[in-house]
Amino acid sequence: MTTDVRAGLPTADTEAAEWLREYAAQARELEDLSTSVDVVLVAGMAGFTTAAEVLLDAIGARRAIRASRTDRRHLGWYQSDRVRPMLRELASPLIFRIGDALGIVAGLALLWWPIDWRTGAQLTILAVALLFAGRRDVRSVVLLVVSLAGAMLLDVGRWWYCLVAAFLAWTLLSYRSLAELLEAPWGARGPILGMVPARIRIRLMITGRAARLANAVDLATASRADVAAPFVTLCDDLPAAVQPMVEICRALLALDRGDVDDALARAARATARDRPMPATVRGWCLAQLASLLATTGNPEADRWRREAIPLLTPRSCRRYARPLLLAEAQQYVLAAPFPDAVRLVHRYRLLAVRRREFDLLRLTEMWLARLMIAHGRLEDAAVALEQLVSGEDGRTALFGSRDETANDLLLRASVQLDRRDRARVDPRRDVITALAMLDADARPLAATTGRLLLAKLDDAAGDGTAALVQAASALTAAQHGRYMLPSAAWRDSWSRTQLDAHATTLALASAHGDSPMVAEIIEITRGEVLPSVTDARTLSALAALDATATDIEHVAGAAGSDVAEGVATVAALQGLSPVRQPPRVRIGSGLRLPGLNPEIAEIDLDRELDAIGPRTWYWSAVTVLDDCYWAVRDPAGQWSHGRIPLSADTPAAAAYADLLDALPFARPGEDAERIRARVVAGALGRAAGPRAERDMLGRIAAAFLPPPLAEGLRRATGDATLVVSLPTALGHLPVAGLPLGPGSDLRVVECAAVLHMPSWGVVHAGRRFHGGPRRGTWPARLAIVAPHGDADMAVLERPEGVGRTVRGPLTKRQCRDLLHAMNDDRSWLLTLVGHVDAVPGNAAAGGLRLAAGEPGKVDRLTMNDLVAEESDRPFEMPERVVLIGCGSIGIGPPPALLVGQAPASEWLGLGSAVVLAGASHVCCTLYTVYASAHLKRMTDALIAGLSSGAAPVAELRRVQLAELARWRDGQRTFPVLWLSLAYVGRGWDTP
Repeated sequence: MTTDVRAGLPTADTEAAEWLREYAAQARELEDLSTSVDVVLVAGMAGFTTAAEVLLDAIGARRAIRASRTDRRHLGWYQSDRVRPMLRELASPLIFRIGDALGIVAGLALLWWPIDWRTGAQLTILAVALLFAGRRDVRSVVLLVVSLAGAMLLDVGRWWYCLVAAFLAWTLLSYRSLAELLEAPWGARGPILGMVPARIRIRLMITGRAARLANAVDLATASRADVAAPFVTLCDDLPAAVQPMVEICRALLALDRGDVDDALARAARATARDRPMPATVRGWCLAQLASLLATTGNPEADRWRREAIPLLTPRSCRRYARPLLLAEAQQYVLAAPFPDAVRLVHRYRLLAVRRREFDLLRLTEMWLARLMIAHGRLEDAAVALEQLVSGEDGRTALFGSRDETANDLLLRASVQLDRRDRARVDPRRDVITALAMLDADARPLAATTGRLLLAKLDDAAGDGTAALVQAASALTAAQHGRYMLPSAAWRDSWSRTQLDAHATTLALASAHGDSPMVAEIIEITRGEVLPSVTDARTLSALAALDATATDIEHVAGAAGSDVAEGVATVAALQGLSPVRQPPRVRIGSGLRLPGLNPEIAEIDLDRELDAIGPRTWYWSAVTVLDDCYWAVRDPAGQWSHGRIPLSADTPAAAAYADLLDALPFARPGEDAERIRARVVAGALGRAAGPRAERDMLGRIAAAFLPPPLAEGLRRATGDATLVVSLPTALGHLPVAGLPLGPGSDLRVVECAAVLHMPSWGVVHAGRRFHGGPRRGTWPARLAIVAPHGDADMAVLERPEGVGRTVRGPLTKRQCRDLLHAMNDDRSWLLTLVGHVDAVPGNAAAGGLRLAAGEPGKVDRLTMNDLVAEESDRPFEMPERVVLIGCGSIGIGPPPALLVGQAPASEWLGLGSAVVLAGASHVCCTLYTVYASAHLKRMTDALIAGLSSGAAPVAELRRVQLAELARWRDGQRTFPVLWLSLAYVGRGWDTP
């Protein structure tokens, strides 16, 4: 681009960054030129003498300014295009004042015709007086009084005409000032109730109820909940056709209160497909729904906005259609190819120039600034945003909402981080002002961004402690908002937008050197959840808001694909899994990072670990971006921490790729037979031999096993317990089989029993009081094998040591009745053997495959079934459960160390459901297992051990040690099978 306006718009061959650089450079040159706007401003502030000098400069720059304006084929510069709109705003009051005075004087002249010299002089003096009407400065008031007095003295008989003329001029000027203040921008013009059909609107006006609805809609959509609430309350008696609008207003009020759950549920009910309402009313409701979803970080907001636009095509709805079109245009600008994006900017810029719309003109320049950010031109974007963004004084920008003003301030501050020495505005002030305008409870997304910016500013200033405090507050706000969202996919999308908060907080804490602080931040970052029991009506409404796929993917490959389509999702809710925040994990005497909800309970981690045993180690970790942060606690209560790089060229990434090759996770295009053949021939099968198995696990241990933990277990003199709390990405690590040193064959399980703790909150919530003395044995009363009804588990159909074995198809109701009949005292062992189906993106919908009530179909025993509180016969699990199925622990989908992966770990699968249903000790599997005589041997050994009086963790270790000994002795076994066995539960028995 050049200074010649005929340079035109960019083409497909134009390099975006270079085009934007030249645009910004020319803008800075034009900024130094004087315009007619500067003349008017200088005249009002510095006087006419200085203005005359500026006028000469403006005349000299007039040609350059005119040559830089936008026309039909060219995109001009903001500095040139804004001259006419600003000049109109500056000059229109003076022109109106002159026209007002001349009009009143002309009217009096017609009234007094014919005019003599005395009348002419009186009218002349009166005209001068009217020019000062309405002004509040002392000089103007004095001139007004003197002029009016002179006009009345010329003809005392007409003195009252002069007073009436002055009052009329003042009234017209006041009306014009008020109209100018209330004039809406181009994107918000039109009647407030324009979406209501004319016949209903007329009826509301006749009955006097239109004002109530208009005030409720106007105030609720303007984020003024405190003022809007009384008007919304008075709208209960409105016609049914507009009741969805009232429900949307209540949803917006709930959002302002920070009650996102209630807001989403109300908005979902208001926009339900089967709810009758006029098309324009539905369009308005969908528009507000899109705004609400955008506030909560839901990517589905764009879909609902696009659906609302065609419904708001009538002219009366332009007040609401235009903002949607502008929002859609902004999304297109950021996502479309650069030439197409600039053409769309040019289209709206031309509209703004022709209509003299300064707000629309400013919006198009904001789009260009965002393009500069997207293409790496941060310096140019920072300079542009310094001129465009206002509100640093705490006042909402004119014709902008509170949220828009705060977000613009945060955007400007974000691009000023690396140029604070050159910034014209203080980025810290922008952030503090934006946070003061928002409520962290109601706007966690903006609150997270603001706190994170303050952390980076403090870190740049060398104040690491203050930076850590701000970053931790950002992380707390991010997780607080996440718990409000009703689906796993939605929460995952939210967490991905907050990766910077997680990474910054962990990096600052790790550098700070406070290991307990790192451990507490790891627990917050993991984002543990508890399932939330919600009524069916609300869940059905929320289902319409989420587009989570309902396809079932069986982790064993194609073996389960034939039944995937027939497996019903829980309540047909398309992936919904509402959650609530579990108790916070506390390390030491108190929380270092208080949460936003002071009513959340706390779990004393030190007490929990001490209750498990005197020699208990703890290992927790979290993966964020391309790093893994870990924390280890030794039996003495001392903490240590570290970081493991996970980028593509690191040893950890290479070792993890080798592990995935050896585990039964499906690759694209693989069926069950190919997966099984690969696993059997892999390092954890039999074909490769012990050396390959030891070498591969040695690489995993060298990459992921924390050195303090490995060294401490090697030096341990007695049997210890290792509590492992790993994220989803690392939850499938075969911790029990990891060697404790280079070249060593000493395994973790030989020094410690391994206890998996995917969620402290779930285990804590699943505890129940068990009265009476401690039992010596837990009889294996019942085994349920292959409840889906297929004959693919014949080798596992007769587990040893079980009092009663039920084989074959079982429906959900039959399974409930069976457990209810056997569960008198709950001090017994239940064995479940079957297929566990997984739902991608929604672990809570996965479960044990059952037979359905209709022939040929299947069902599943899921989290919703086991947690739902039914009054007649709820599912209640006994104290001890052996759960043999594909990935029955339920920690999520196949693992992947991917850059940008969400760090949160939601344990909502079958294993957690069994714990929440009352089981205290559960033996399950980390990944897919295959029905075989080897698995039968291990299952029988687990049943024998857990039905005895020994500790369940120790019995699982005994089985693993026996299989390890068989492997070393050359007997037939598969490491991939015994390494999949895992214990979850509280880890200790009730005395």
